[in-house]
Amino acid sequence: MRRSYTYLDDAFLCKAILIISNGLTLSGITVFDEVLLEEFKWSRSELKFRDFLNLVCAAIILPFIGALIDRYGVKRSILFGLGLLSICYYLYSGIGQLRDMYLLHIGFAFVVATSGVLAIIIMVSQRVKEKRGLAIGIAVAGTSLGGMIIPQIGTRLLEQNEWRTGFKYEALLPIFLLVVVLLLLRDRRNATKEEASATEDQEEPSFTFKEALRSPTYWGVGLAGFLSYYAILAIISNLFLYLRSLDFTPVAAGNALSLLFGIILGAKFLSGFLTDYFSQFKLFRIQFAIMTVGAVLLALGDASLIIPALVVIGLGWGGMYTLFNYIIIEAFGLKSAGKIGGTISTLESIGGGLGIWLTGLLYDQYGSYSQGFWVVAAFVATSFIISFFIRPTTKTTVTE
Repeated sequence: MRRSYTYLDDAFLCKAILIISNGLTLSGITVFDEVLLEEFKWSRSELKFRDFLNLVCAAIILPFIGALIDRYGVKRSILFGLGLLSICYYLYSGIGQLRDMYLLHIGFAFVVATSGVLAIIIMVSQRVKEKRGLAIGIAVAGTSLGGMIIPQIGTRLLEQNEWRTGFKYEALLPIFLLVVVLLLLRDRRNATKEEASATEDQEEPSFTFKEALRSPTYWGVGLAGFLSYYAILAIISNLFLYLRSLDFTPVAAGNALSLLFGIILGAKFLSGFLTDYFSQFKLFRIQFAIMTVGAVLLALGDASLIIPALVVIGLGWGGMYTLFNYIIIEAFGLKSAGKIGGTISTLESIGGGLGIWLTGLLYDQYGSYSQGFWVVAAFVATSFIISFFIRPTTKTTVTE
């Protein structure tokens, strides 16, 4: 007998969406960096400015996309993002100058905003209250799986094809998933009356956007998000080139990147599971402490510490990533989740974009990643301090 489709199935489908949307726009594209630098003779800061454009443009539009999701639902948003991603990847195969690449990464900004983490977190949170932490952990694990799977696909394509052909092949991936989403993903606005009523009955008291702005937790999460996203995206985006400079082969560098995302993946699942049993705010501080240790190990510049550093960073960031998204929903509810999450995502995106670009710029200035990674370590340590000011929020504490 065939079992009925459940909202938990949506969590697994959302994970697949993030594998493609995040994997192709952030981690997976880095395996093409070396061939692009060789062919076009760009500096690293010129190359990495594309990611800065991607994330800063996403930061600008995320609050507006969040408001549209609150009003119209998330399925159309995801379908638009996947379709645009396929078009951008196909056009990437024909770039001839920096301007072409930059324009396509502005397109990626709309992909990140419409079919990225914000849309996925809202989709899952609307459907799951009991074991919500686990459901969110399952969904956001897609960002890590994307970092594990997509770079492996890219490196294999580069071994057998010219890089422009590799982009054309990868442009097919969003199309396949778009068809699956069109057929299977249920928009809450189209749910039956009984399902909608049951979900509404389960929902906690929610904050308006203006109420959230008066909460120290909102600003604590936003500032910690800015600093920690600067750190992790600086590491992820520059790791492949860093390892190549240490004489790692392209395959070995890709494997190290996949290892990092594998550790992050496990930590996301574990953190999502633990949030249903322990205080997410205490877990949040623990994860920041762990990542601080890993960032310091990476900044020391000892080749023998690279793999241990990546393991520790993965453990810290993976749990932290799930908790960022979980705390926003638990602290402020779903009424204005798009606007609240969208504005916090704006700060995170700006931080991430700056981390990617400025780390490359510091390399160009000093010929080493040491300075850039010490900045990363300092930012993570500062986020750890800020985490002590992120506490449970009630209507009373906000309105007083």
